[in-house]
Formats: sequence, structure tokens, C-alpha cells
Amino acid sequence: MSEDKKQASEDENYDEYLTTADVAKKLRRHPRTIRDWIVKGTVTERGRVFLDGTKLGKSWLVHPDWLALFEHRIRPVRRADLDLE
Repeated sequence: MSEDKKQASEDENYDEYLTTADVAKKLRRHPRTIRDWIVKGTVTERGRVFLDGTKLGKSWLVHPDWLALFEHRIRPVRRADLDLE
């Protein structure tokens, strides 16, 4: 398991965590894609970016803060408009 992945602990409250199906619905992607982003990452202009997730049994869970950070990281790099005149 990669260092980016979070370890589940028994005392955590998982009510606020999202399932891969929840994340998939929010981002309009397939749940398999979400699992791939957690395990394999996705390629961006700045390199490979992983969605942080924690494994609970056979399921992956994603904290909303981790999802927000991932969404920020995968945004395209915005470049200032160049004035060519």
C-alpha cells in the first residue's frame, strides 16, 4: 500500500466519509475510475495525482476534504494571457 493511503482505525467515525459510489456520482464517473484514482492515480500536466482513500474491509472510503484537495490538484494549470503585441 502506498504512503499516500490512509490507514483505517477502529475509533474513527466513518459517517462523514464518502464511498466510491458517492464520489463517482458527484464527479460523474464510474466507481471503478474512483478506485483507480485511489490505487493508481491519474496523470495531469503536473504529474501523477492520487485520490487519498482509506480501506475499510474491501471498500474504499474518501473523506470530503481529501476529495476537495484532489479536485484542486487535477485542475489544469492556468496560464496568464500573453500579450503578443
